[in-house]
Amino acid sequence: MLFQSILASASLMGLVFAANHDVKVGMDALTFTPNTTTAAAGDTVTFHFYPQKHNVVQAAFASPCEPSTSGFFSGFVPTSSGESMTTFMITVNDTKPIWFYCSQAKHCQSGMVGAINAATTGNTIEKFIAAAASASNNTTPSVPDGMGGTLSAMNTTASGTMTMSMSSTATGAAASATGSGAASALEVSKGLGFSAAFAFLGYLFV
Repeated sequence: MLFQSILASASLMGLVFAANHDVKVGMDALTFTPNTTTAAAGDTVTFHFYPQKHNVVQAAFASPCEPSTSGFFSGFVPTSSGESMTTFMITVNDTKPIWFYCSQAKHCQSGMVGAINAATTGNTIEKFIAAAASASNNTTPSVPDGMGGTLSAMNTTASGTMTMSMSSTATGAAASATGSGAASALEVSKGLGFSAAFAFLGYLFV
């Protein structure tokens, strides 16, 4: 019983110490900043959107401007000035490379692509950018916005407090179908992870 409690506590602590990585979408012209991110299994990646209207679409290395089957898709996030209050967050399931692009106009061909856990030799981000430049099409998925992740919209209320509305259409299939580090929705917030972890530890050592 005590051993099971310790394992549960360790699992909670693993959730607590998962890291988040921020990626700016369109902040510096047609780019993801940074365009490469190194993340551990369980980490999250949050995309922040800048003018005018961009999105994030998961791709395969061999098809840089085409959506992966059951891959993630943020939907278009418009903002006329400054950073949008809407973000898109994915959870990294493993350390296999994850490739993505923006499907607006010819943004992908213009170098607006990125990767998580890309290799430094072989299938590199540089080769992905070069392949995108010669892609014949730039395709937007015909799936719901927020596929494979969590769209979060922050709004300021009349009282000056911040509220968050979240939506996600992620399924287990979205996480497993590509077999290349595909992302799923974050089901428990890190804040809740802290609360649960400390409450559970308090129970153990009373």
